[in-house]
Amino acid sequence: MKTIAPLFTDRDLSWLSFNARVLSEAENDTVPLMERLNFLSIFSSNLDEFYKVRIPKLLVGKKKPLLKTIHKEIVNQQEFFGRILHNKILPQLQKNHIELIYNKPIPPFMEGRLIQYFTHSVAPVIELYQLPLKDNFLIKSNSLYQVIFATSAEGKENMYILKIPTNKLSRFYETDSNNRKHIVFIDDILKKFLPEMYFPNMTVSIWNFKVTRDANINFEKEEDILENLEAYLENREKGKTTRFLYEKDMPLKKLQSLLQVLSIPFRDAVAGSAYHHLKDLNLISIEDEKASYPPMTAIERHTGEGSVFELIEKQDFMIHTPYESYDKVIDFFMEAATDEKVTEIYITIYRTAMNSVIIEALMIAAKLGKKVTVFVELKARFDEENNLKWLRKMKNAGVHIITSIPKLKVHAKVALIKRNKKKYALVSTGNFNESTARYYTDHIMFTADPEISNEIETFFNFLLKKRKPLSSDEVSFKHLAVGQFNLMPLILEMIEREIQNHKKGKPSGITIKVNNLEEIIIISKLYEASQAGVKVELIVRSICCLVPGVPGQSENIKVTRIVDRYLEHGRIFIFENDGENKIFIGSSDIMNRSMYDRIEVLCPVYSPQLKNEILELITIQMNDNIKATEINLNLDNKPISNNEIPVRSQYDIYDCIQKKFTE
Repeated sequence: MKTIAPLFTDRDLSWLSFNARVLSEAENDTVPLMERLNFLSIFSSNLDEFYKVRIPKLLVGKKKPLLKTIHKEIVNQQEFFGRILHNKILPQLQKNHIELIYNKPIPPFMEGRLIQYFTHSVAPVIELYQLPLKDNFLIKSNSLYQVIFATSAEGKENMYILKIPTNKLSRFYETDSNNRKHIVFIDDILKKFLPEMYFPNMTVSIWNFKVTRDANINFEKEEDILENLEAYLENREKGKTTRFLYEKDMPLKKLQSLLQVLSIPFRDAVAGSAYHHLKDLNLISIEDEKASYPPMTAIERHTGEGSVFELIEKQDFMIHTPYESYDKVIDFFMEAATDEKVTEIYITIYRTAMNSVIIEALMIAAKLGKKVTVFVELKARFDEENNLKWLRKMKNAGVHIITSIPKLKVHAKVALIKRNKKKYALVSTGNFNESTARYYTDHIMFTADPEISNEIETFFNFLLKKRKPLSSDEVSFKHLAVGQFNLMPLILEMIEREIQNHKKGKPSGITIKVNNLEEIIIISKLYEASQAGVKVELIVRSICCLVPGVPGQSENIKVTRIVDRYLEHGRIFIFENDGENKIFIGSSDIMNRSMYDRIEVLCPVYSPQLKNEILELITIQMNDNIKATEINLNLDNKPISNNEIPVRSQYDIYDCIQKKFTE
């Protein structure tokens, strides 16, 4: 019987396919050892977030029947994780003279040092609680705990829990002996020495566990979000349990007893290894420089060429992080802060660095009397607290703050500076965050094009209204594609134009690079383009609900995924347009949230030089046959095997930029 291909792939299964691709880098013997540990860490962290954000929605949504399939895939991936760690990583660590004590007894020669460490460093910070707990005690999400079952000689058993103090001590204890580094989990140190100190003459068993909670925040009164945000964040810590991760060898009766006193349903219990929260594996250090990727020093472009504003006046230019230094972005704001000709500064903040130089520059500007307007998105998940901190500091410095719009998130990454009756704009595919700029691949365009800068000013004027667009609003965008205004219609129009061009025998083609592809109306339009004969090439990092390569549906669509040393984060839309390419860059993915629940900005690239620059970089990525995989209808990450010259796009892009701008 012929199998009928689905029209759309489930978004959560597709995301799990991405996390499997991350895990495959940890398995890859050609990847340096420290980087393989990093990929294991990333996989673990990703899965934690999946349980915090996606599982809660699946538990109450229409996709509840899919949970069984999702859990099965997660179990398979976790088992694969264990095999990689045990069969590949641990032996490689040994070859590097590192002994990670994993699932085996602590060596006798270490016990003397560990007793001292336990007595002087660990014991003083232990907080032990007898179960049942008091009503006000909270098992924190994604923190590590141990449950202790202590039975007296008379047969009376008591239960205790302690929070493994990784907030005060390292997860690992390291010691050198015979030219080898030995590393012990603090979990095992507690299991070894805690019984004798706290429960002498008792039979003791200790088991690790971790609770993950729903991290979604229901902003009931978004109009008062600033006043209530701290309360919302506090309630997040009390979110509903979505996973109770326990050691798979823990006796069933003990597990049931623990779940009962913690009021956690058995359905949330997930069996795991003896060690949880293995995102901490990236804390292990390996001194051999060959254990890490070779340094890739950020390229400095336009050095010694005067101020940023003078550069922009000469011509539009871009930087591509992390291959290029982020300093030009910082210079853009630092110069604006102190330049006497600058009168106004506007910027959107979604996620920013903990110690943001950019925000420091904005505060300096305000203190010097410039008009500084900053939109701060307080609903940026897991960055709410950092954004609130900076909001308060900026407000105290005299910055005019615009906060979240009810029922919308502003995800756009744009800035505008008014200087000497001229306007200078900055459009980015990534956040204004100098920390993540070191390992996220993004594109930042600097322009003085009045058509773009005028519309960015219109965009900020709309944000000042702090509400959703109304049909009565006399706001239109002819150049920018802005969410809630013309973003989705423009994308559909561009695809339709390629369809018509192909039918007329004109040059046609679509190339899109995004983090996620989910929205079914746009996917259906891409299917229509494929059926019309238009070649569609997609680079999608994570979620891809489009099913490629299906005859009669999507045979002209190819989807690739690139996972390498840097996180692919740029968003690029390229339409052949009868040989006159239309290119857009910006903040928007093709997600439901991007189209319906966010304000995004895509900006056209008008400069012929910058168009060629983007096309050159995207062509390198499309030809990647080392770190790119092709996604098929089964969600497999198929290695691209061909006889072409080897192309590792992240390295080749770096070489391309270096040759072009350092000659």
